[in-house]
Amino acid sequence: MLRAIFGEPPRQDTGLLLEANEAIRGYLRTVTRTKKGTAPTPQERRYAIWCQSFLRALDEMEQSQYAAARYGERVTTAFIDRMEREELDDYHRHLYYYNNALIRLFAVLDKLGHFMNERFALKTEKIKSRFSYFTVLRNMHQHKLFTDLEAKLYELKTSYKEPLTHLRNQRNMEIHTINADLLDDLMKAEEAKYGERLRSETEDIRGNLADLGQGCDMAFRSVTTVFRYLVR
Repeated sequence: MLRAIFGEPPRQDTGLLLEANEAIRGYLRTVTRTKKGTAPTPQERRYAIWCQSFLRALDEMEQSQYAAARYGERVTTAFIDRMEREELDDYHRHLYYYNNALIRLFAVLDKLGHFMNERFALKTEKIKSRFSYFTVLRNMHQHKLFTDLEAKLYELKTSYKEPLTHLRNQRNMEIHTINADLLDDLMKAEEAKYGERLRSETEDIRGNLADLGQGCDMAFRSVTTVFRYLVR
């Protein structure tokens, strides 16, 4: 969908996104396959709807990541007051899609955590009423639940620890405190009063996008791991 903004054809799923989608659809087939003359149970219908929700969530996350990267490529000027109007617009579009992808990334992980909690009856809500994907992993580890699956997911979490920590801190700033970009702009405006040039975060765009790419990869791999486990 968003590739049309750049005059490009629709995405052809490949790589980790394709693997995740195939794993979800594989499980979806098992919960919608019924014997002749019988209808899916309410629980099977619930899981089927959840699968469709995962497919949409991964699609939206990938599209936001892609748009953030494409607009980020267009930003080359380090100082806001030196940007032409078109580049400044691209910078703001980059920030919009980057923050959107950031929020969607952790939404996918938390959706996965809630799905696992219900599907495997992990009862994480007894530990913490409002829990995240990472709370679910801690619960599985501490109580030795589905240890083979937990080991694979924990390895993924550990492998991507550094970019995920960075991204989670950014997500928390975006959601729970004053908008980080607005705060930076206000601080830089104050600095500008004392002769400092108003500077954008251009030098961080590449690093942020690299972390975002790693975070999305981790989400794709985690989703694939869980849904493949369900149909093994």
